[in-house]
Amino acid sequence: MADQGRGLLAVWTDIPADIEDDFNHWYDEEHLAERMGVPGFLNARRYRTLQGTPKYFALYDTADARVLQSEPYLKVLNNSTPWTQRVRPHFQNFIRNEYELLFTLGTIPEKASPYVLTVRLGIDAEHDAEFNDWYNTDHLPALTSVPGVYGARRFRATAGSPTYLAVYELASADVPQSDAWRKAADSPWTLRMRRLYRDLASSRGQLIKAIP
Repeated sequence: MADQGRGLLAVWTDIPADIEDDFNHWYDEEHLAERMGVPGFLNARRYRTLQGTPKYFALYDTADARVLQSEPYLKVLNNSTPWTQRVRPHFQNFIRNEYELLFTLGTIPEKASPYVLTVRLGIDAEHDAEFNDWYNTDHLPALTSVPGVYGARRFRATAGSPTYLAVYELASADVPQSDAWRKAADSPWTLRMRRLYRDLASSRGQLIKAIP
């Protein structure tokens, strides 16, 4: 099982084709190692989208949300390397959100799952309590019972929006298209809650593939 903490940094970005090779070399050869050198960073995983944008996605598990406010992290963040300074201005559709863990179900693999589905959702404050009850007791248990789903985690944003993020660890890209998934995703309670979603573009989910 993956070394999990209570915090998460999630980053989405597109990158122009003419700098994409440099971007990937920078990420794999410098950036990930730099972040993993910060106390409290537990693991880092990179993905490429199979649908929609942004194209690239990275997840960093941290011991807790406070790691992203720590002096060692801020020192690295605010003192960019020359390579970072060269690549960063080319980021497009950039999203950087910080999260705290709410709920885990199933098994999160030690290594990056072949595929991940991310779903970002907002909800009005008046429906927040029911939303979390539904997600934890109905929706997540139903979806994690689908063949090919290793496990799932739910997070609340401490910086960025929308408020909630769900991350589903999948064995195959076909899982979200299966009859079992569709049946699990359409419970009566889910159909009622779906009408209350905010940030609907994010709520449709993004299927991403692990970068070796």
